Amino acid sequence: MSNWKKTVTALSLTMTLLAISIPANASTEEKYIGTGELTLHKIARYNSGKTAVGKNGVEISTFDAATKRVFAVNGDKRSIDILDLSKLTSTTGKVSALALSKQIVISQLGEPSFHDLTSIAVHPKFDLVAVAVLNKKPLKGHIAFFKKDGQYVNKVEVGYHPDMVTFTPDGKSLIVANEGEPTDDYSVDPLGSVSIITVPGGAGSIKQQHVTDVTFETVKSGQIDDNVRIYPHKNGVYQKKSSSNSNNWAADFEPEYIAVDASSKFAYVVLQENNAIAQLDISGKKFIHVNGLGYKDHSLPGNGLDVSDKDGGINIKNWPLLGTYMPDGISLYQANGKTYLVSANEGDSRDYETPNGWTEEQTIGKLDKSAIKLNDEHYAGYAQAQLDGIIANELSEEKLGKLKVSTAQYDAANGENASTLHDALYTFGGRSFSIWDIDNFKNGPVYDSGDAFEQITTKFAPSGFNSDNEKASSLDKRSTSKGPEPEDVKVVKLYGKQYAFVSLERVGGIIAYNVTNPNAAQFVTYTNDRNFALADTQQDLGPEGLHIVDGTKSPTGKPLLLVANETSGSLSIYEIRAKSKP
Repeated sequence: MSNWKKTVTALSLTMTLLAISIPANASTEEKYIGTGELTLHKIARYNSGKTAVGKNGVEISTFDAATKRVFAVNGDKRSIDILDLSKLTSTTGKVSALALSKQIVISQLGEPSFHDLTSIAVHPKFDLVAVAVLNKKPLKGHIAFFKKDGQYVNKVEVGYHPDMVTFTPDGKSLIVANEGEPTDDYSVDPLGSVSIITVPGGAGSIKQQHVTDVTFETVKSGQIDDNVRIYPHKNGVYQKKSSSNSNNWAADFEPEYIAVDASSKFAYVVLQENNAIAQLDISGKKFIHVNGLGYKDHSLPGNGLDVSDKDGGINIKNWPLLGTYMPDGISLYQANGKTYLVSANEGDSRDYETPNGWTEEQTIGKLDKSAIKLNDEHYAGYAQAQLDGIIANELSEEKLGKLKVSTAQYDAANGENASTLHDALYTFGGRSFSIWDIDNFKNGPVYDSGDAFEQITTKFAPSGFNSDNEKASSLDKRSTSKGPEPEDVKVVKLYGKQYAFVSLERVGGIIAYNVTNPNAAQFVTYTNDRNFALADTQQDLGPEGLHIVDGTKSPTGKPLLLVANETSGSLSIYEIRAKSKP
């Protein structure tokens, strides 16, 4: 198997698909005005009491239809916050303040191994709540089980650094993504894995013997696509994947997020830093294949981006860059008899606080200019002479100079060959959401939103374009790194159609698309009530996890969107209404 450098043939095919993502006959105004067929109305908000803007607020939430309760992970208090929505009503123009019903601080449960918590899920039938709990590095983590009234029952050990937990649709299994992050000094790099936990009944029924931890140790080279980014770290140097038969990806793969198909037979696991999706056979308890996602050609029309915070404002245009999708949240849905995976293309680099200070992030302006020799075989939108001219004349901070790109491929190869050159520039994330045919990842996405997120925020929130989520008046600040930074995505069938809701972690807000036709998704609406002149916890900042409540289970009788806001530590609840209905 070769390293993660994508073959020209496969890359060209991906470029072609992305080029036809947006209908050629749609004007710019039509593409970004929105159909307006759905509207989001904020009807309630929970303030967790977080006083300082920053990370680790309310990160993930879920809803239990039987009790009408919300269970939320509060990273600031390291607690489970329980909210009662049984009396929630549909309102217009008024946002109800939600009171805390119960708070469970994990450090007070008498478990020395309970250090932090990351994710939560409620069983679809049983009286059972599962919470992913971190131990101190480099020790294995746990899943803690509670009753829905908040009573702690027991725990089981899983893999290293459990980061996400979800029940299968049939309720027979609990699936856990164990990220396996290295220690801060990189003295230990544990194995990433997925734990499969059999669920025989409600709280108290799950024991350690019900847990199977599935690692990547038995995955063979032939099960991994050539374009998967595999660069294990060793003694302060990033090494590319060995060409020998030895497995050096078991520690490098770090499961981030999981979606389970409707049959409960297969799970799709995000390996974010590897730019890949692994398929897991749940009953067979083994990985089937690791699918590489390839790269997004930003030289193509419709795939532009703003790359500088020193260019005087909003400048979305094409550049010779390959976007590395690196999704965070994913969601599955069915259309035309097929299953599709929808990804929020956030981007994430390898960046370690080691004694060696190694990071793969570097701004283009600080690269050795003599080592940048872009090859037009990687870019459909430029001829070689144009690429040469860009490198010669457009690396200032007002143009490409401040954009962050990856040096991992170059650094690893350079250890073997001092003449290695940057023949392409790889940036982090796609600044978009994508729709993938799960049976054909190799051909690239069937749809990608291109530069729509930056175009939409330009139109509807120009004073906050590519703003940061922690500082006021930070217009354009994030242009040099991931832009609006799509974080999570949820797909749901509403009013007879399929819709995707995407959270934008930095600029804030939720974008909705009609994805009924996977090949031609349509922008519906963008909702963001942020005041960009302020940065305080009294408004919603840094939307992280999304959760959708079906109208038949909602206390208001209409579908709800729950948005966990990490930076402000708040939970906002939106009612999703059809345009034709009040």
